[in-house]
Amino acid sequence: MKATSHADTDFKVLEFYKTLPFNRHSSVNEQIKAILKNNPVTSYPVLPPLLTPNTKVLEVGCGTGWLSNSISHYYHSKVTGIDFNPKAIEFCQQVGKEMCLATEFNVADLFMYQPKSQFDLVVSLGVLHHTHDCLAAIKRICADFVAPGGYIFIGLYHHYGRKPFLDHFKIMQAQGASEDELLARYRELHSYITDETHVRSWFRDQVLHPHETQHTMKEMLPLLKEAGFTLKTTSINNFQPINSAATAEAILSKEVEMEKTGLDRLKANQYYPGFFLFLAQKNPA
Repeated sequence: MKATSHADTDFKVLEFYKTLPFNRHSSVNEQIKAILKNNPVTSYPVLPPLLTPNTKVLEVGCGTGWLSNSISHYYHSKVTGIDFNPKAIEFCQQVGKEMCLATEFNVADLFMYQPKSQFDLVVSLGVLHHTHDCLAAIKRICADFVAPGGYIFIGLYHHYGRKPFLDHFKIMQAQGASEDELLARYRELHSYITDETHVRSWFRDQVLHPHETQHTMKEMLPLLKEAGFTLKTTSINNFQPINSAATAEAILSKEVEMEKTGLDRLKANQYYPGFFLFLAQKNPA
């Protein structure tokens, strides 16, 4: 069997998202309404304290720009968003223009991107696990994109937390479920999304994606240490401060429990993608 090359993986992912970018609403106006209705940045409590008009922010894999444009709108930070999907970037730019924002968007591959300067905060949510090498992507971000004393805020699929969701839909597919039947089941779990384009973008990303990997915080810790970063907090401990190695070890012991959480959510007919986030700070120069 021929091995899948990095280029093959990246091409499949790009073509997948060209069809329908993730988290896209049915129109520019609907995307703007969603941003103005609720500030999505507040879903991540560690972010607002880091954001000021002087904060230089890079979003890696900005997709439709919902987060980049929200940060620009609510916090007036200096935001740059990059994505390798030109259709997504075009949509980002249209939203930003309509909202009179100064967000800068560029079509770029994170492995090739050469920023003019480093950033105070680099955010990448649900993106790096779709690259051909997630760990290499994180290393690139840490080494080249973040200023000394700056932060990374990264979200990835979790090895244990993601399993129940994936298994559930794999079983349905093995039993011959059609795409419409899979979508209907996904709607049951993620029922609060009502925009048709929006829900389809989520369904495709969560259920039909051609490539993803899953990870753990245990896997991230040595990578962060080698890159000169200190873990500050994670969603695994509900974003409580991490002040010692003992605290970090306690978090690692909770990781396996995420699989049970995923199973419980499925039984309760609730959406749980098995996702974790972490904030880490680059050590001063």
